[in-house]
Amino acid sequence: METAEKNEPEKKEDRRVRRTKKLLTQALTELLQKKQINEITVKELTDLADMNRGTFYLYYKDVFDMLEKIEDSMFETLDTILSLHEHEDAAARTGAILIDLFRFIEDNQEMCRVLLSPHGDMNFLHRLNEVVREKCLQAWPGLRKADDVSFEYHYNFVIFGCGGVIRAWVNRNCREPAEQMAELADLMIRRGGLADV
Repeated sequence: METAEKNEPEKKEDRRVRRTKKLLTQALTELLQKKQINEITVKELTDLADMNRGTFYLYYKDVFDMLEKIEDSMFETLDTILSLHEHEDAAARTGAILIDLFRFIEDNQEMCRVLLSPHGDMNFLHRLNEVVREKCLQAWPGLRKADDVSFEYHYNFVIFGCGGVIRAWVNRNCREPAEQMAELADLMIRRGGLADV
């Protein structure tokens, strides 16, 4: 009984921390729709989230640190999701990976929209490209043996095309189902020839 009582305040604190971080993230997302990260101050962020600056500094050093931690958390989640496909065969893996990728984007669409916008963080796009590149190499092991120049051209064609599709989709508020977008992206990848390299 004593143990349950001790754990109860911890659960409440965890919930409070999650709620606080969620409010700060929502405020940052809103501000990033209007301005660059280097133009956002802790004061305007906390004013918008309706909390004091001291609360912000309990979790983050500055606005850049906050954005980096949000991105790190997103990539950890994405990596966990994509790692579930490591033991599938290549043909099944491609479609399944794309479905999970689009579902992840859908679940994080507000943050993805701002990170992929002109006010977003180019580092996020670079990291996303690297994750996708690594998954492509895992999905199609033969790519490692392919002509390096040929692979680079195919890969860039696919990745920037998919990036454009993802941007257009989040800008349309992810109206189409993730499964439909994954099927479309898979078709584009196959037409682009990456799966056949």
